[in-house]
Amino acid sequence: MKPRLLIIDPNVIAESPTMRSWITSLEFIAPLFSEIEVWATQCEVADHPKVHWIPFKKVNPWALQALVFKREVDSRIEKAAAWPPENTIVHTSGFYAVKANIRFLHFSNTVFAEEVAKRKGTLKLGFLRRILVNQAIKEEQSVSNTPNSTKNWWVVSRKLGEKIHREIGHGVGNLAIIPNAYDPDRFSPKVRKQYREPMRARYGFLPEEIVFTFSAFAHFERKGLLQAMEAVELARREGAPFRMLILGGSEQTISDFRKKVASKRISDDFTVYAGLVTDIEQHLSAAEALLFPSHFEAFSLAEIEAGALGLRLYLTEHYGAEMILSDPQNGRWLPWEPLGMSQVLIEDWKAGRLGQFHDLVGEAIPKDHYAETLTAHYQAVIDQYAL
Repeated sequence: MKPRLLIIDPNVIAESPTMRSWITSLEFIAPLFSEIEVWATQCEVADHPKVHWIPFKKVNPWALQALVFKREVDSRIEKAAAWPPENTIVHTSGFYAVKANIRFLHFSNTVFAEEVAKRKGTLKLGFLRRILVNQAIKEEQSVSNTPNSTKNWWVVSRKLGEKIHREIGHGVGNLAIIPNAYDPDRFSPKVRKQYREPMRARYGFLPEEIVFTFSAFAHFERKGLLQAMEAVELARREGAPFRMLILGGSEQTISDFRKKVASKRISDDFTVYAGLVTDIEQHLSAAEALLFPSHFEAFSLAEIEAGALGLRLYLTEHYGAEMILSDPQNGRWLPWEPLGMSQVLIEDWKAGRLGQFHDLVGEAIPKDHYAETLTAHYQAVIDQYAL
């Protein structure tokens, strides 16, 4: 008898970095299970014949959504006759369920807080953000303090996975590293060549200008954009012909960030704010390199997509970066402070490395291979527990 699969994630949609590749792999996964039940506020695969969606309450502002979702998950678990339910594999993104057969992690607030503490002078969290992080840490501690809480830890990067498995999971349960996926039909050197000149013309970049792109849906400060802009400004003062193309961010996010930039007396005259864009591979193609001095990631899709296009990568040593950066072949490691960053960029500019492209994608997985990989991991879980 085939088991059921229960997916717990608030956003089972293609826009979610956590669920994007899972959705594209659904046709491979579905035959393994009798039914796939989804607990989510949004579900793009609700019309699939194997999927049964249980809609959860959707609330605004977005910052409260995780708290409300967690409470509803806890309420349903408390009412369940048994947990995990009979003949069911529970797959939760993050720490929504205290006990799970599979915990697929793209983030840890416990580890994130450690990184914030290391760099108090450069990364400051707002009041609401601190509350949310502290609440999330309590949820992670609850999982950590529950014996046999997690049968299988699936994490997108090796260093983060090993740390979570050791410090939160206490070495109990199986650890699997399942890197994020990318679409080689959209992200490749061939695609970059096709769109490079048209997109540079669209943004008004001159042939002699070297463009660094930064790509993020939001969380500009956590991902190091302030430090990136300061580094580029410092390099420009030394004559470097650098520009910045910032992809992502709603109008409100950009407006709030520009106020922060002004308060820090950092210029953004050399910067283009593109906002939220579709067909991001076309926009990335306008740049020579990705400048992404993030304070915390798991295995960033921004790095994967830019790297797959052949852009050079300039990254701080955050989690997941070790999965794609091979210094100096496809980029460089950056120090955490803007002055040091600027010196690395200037050094590569003077050495003629900016403008050199590559074909390295590290350990990122092409989407078709990802589906096969994910299916094999599910099958291993099914075999292990002999459901």
